[in-house]
Order: sequence, then structure tokens, then C-alpha cells
Amino acid sequence: MLSIRGRRCVITGGSRGIGLAIAKLFAFKEANCTLIGRHEESLEKAVQSLCSKPLQSHKWLAFDVSDPKGWEELMQNKKSNPIDILVNAAGISQNSFLMNTPEAELDKILDVNLKGTILGCKSVILPMMKRKTGCIINISSLLATHGGRGASVYAASKAGIIGLTRSLAWEVGRFNVRANVIQPGYIHTDMTKGMNKDGDLAALIPMGRLGEATEVAEAALFLATNKYAHNCVLNIDGGLSAT
Repeated sequence: MLSIRGRRCVITGGSRGIGLAIAKLFAFKEANCTLIGRHEESLEKAVQSLCSKPLQSHKWLAFDVSDPKGWEELMQNKKSNPIDILVNAAGISQNSFLMNTPEAELDKILDVNLKGTILGCKSVILPMMKRKTGCIINISSLLATHGGRGASVYAASKAGIIGLTRSLAWEVGRFNVRANVIQPGYIHTDMTKGMNKDGDLAALIPMGRLGEATEVAEAALFLATNKYAHNCVLNIDGGLSAT
């Protein structure tokens, strides 16, 4: 097993939900975390919540992950401290049938969820390949393979992440750069708030409950530390994908 102690980690969507849970666990394991998000106040608060031991340094940078200029600024800042681990956890949801989804909303979902992940991967792979080390963890969704009512564009964006990661795994594996996907089911976050009011959603899950963001974070830690974990699609869904 690899140690992430002292490793430089960039986590998009790091101010809340799954991204923040991953950042907290990685920080506890003594990694140095840079959190990416759109809102400075939320990012500042998130960074302050991270465990910080001597020699650790946590930072934040506010930008829209679908904006190439934001990634250019990040990489410029990281020239002397290259990124070891990238976690693409930024994402926005959808709750409308395709026929009722405005084009602007469609574009935003694809831009943040898919284009943002593509730009993140594109930004880090060359420096990682040159150093012959690196780890990319992309957060997809169970809906990528199972679909969901009122989530057609969201599901398409998350399916694209799986295709991206599996193709990327072919491209970078020989350079000792690993690329993997986590495919969460229904997890207790702001995105799923109110979805299980009557317990109906939990009843569909074989384990009888929604997952916790910390459980997804544990999966990310496994992928970050297992030297042979490459091209994985790791389901964290309480068995829902079996139904």
C-alpha cells in the first residue's frame, strides 16, 4: 500500500458533500489538499475544517471547473509543487424530464460534470506522465449505468466520465499513472436531501439505507493507496446495482 502522507492532492467540489469528505480523510492521512469550488467563503470554511498537522498545508482556489483558465491558473501555481492525486468530485444534479430541460441547463450539467472532469484530467496527465507517477479518481454515479427518472442529462454526463476514465487508463498506464472511477449510489449529501423522506428510497436498496459521504471517501483512499488499482469502476451503492 502507498502512503498519501505529504502527497499533493487537488479535489474539485471540495467545499461540500463527497468532495469535502474525501478532503477530510486525505488530510487526516497527512496529505496536502487544495480544494476547488466556485464559492470562496465555502472553500475557506472547508479548508479550516481539515485536519492540519505540522508540515501540512491546505489551500483553496475558486473557479468553475468548466473554465480552462481556472485550470491554467491552478497548474501555474503547481509548477513547483506538482499534483500527485486529482479527485474530480464537482458535479450538479438534474430533476426534470429531458423534454422540459432548457438548453442552458443541459449545457451547464454537461459542462460541470463532464467537461470539467475532462479538463481536470487533461491538465494533470502530462506532468504526471513526465514524473511517471500520479493518480486520478473521477466520481461518476450509479445513474451512469442504471439511468434515473428525470436525470437523463445527468446520467449521460456521468456515463461519459466512465468512458473517459477507461480510455484514459489505456493512455497513461504505461507511465505509472493510474485512473479510476467511483460510482456512488444514493449518498447522504445536499444533492439527495429530501429524497428519502418516507423511506421509500432506502427500501429499494438491499442494505436498507443511503450511504454516507465518508464511505465514498474510504473508497477514494483505497484507490489512492493501492498500487495496482487501475481502470477500476468501484460501486459504492449498498447493493442497489444488483437490483
